[in-house]
Amino acid sequence: MRRLTNDEHLSAEFATTWPNYELDAQTRALLSYAKKLTEEPSMVEDEDIEGLRKAGWDDRGIYEATALISFFNFTGRMEAASGLPPDEIPAEARFAEGTPVPRT
Repeated sequence: MRRLTNDEHLSAEFATTWPNYELDAQTRALLSYAKKLTEEPSMVEDEDIEGLRKAGWDDRGIYEATALISFFNFTGRMEAASGLPPDEIPAEARFAEGTPVPRT
């Protein structure tokens, strides 16, 4: 969003103030969709997807955006439910995929 708005100092506040920014129709449609998918996922309808298409999004872009929005919603809820501060992993956490495999 920093690149799209030409605002290198854009803060997390943008998540709630984006409607006040001058944005192109494609970006505005995506952010409206992201808001609805985040806050009211059961209310997303075919018309929402059609609105994205009319704004210039193709099916692949819509799928990728939906996957990313859903992933960030999932991880945000995991952080909230775990009581962890956002974006912090406990020092004692060990993830197998991040641990080098010893060579034999």
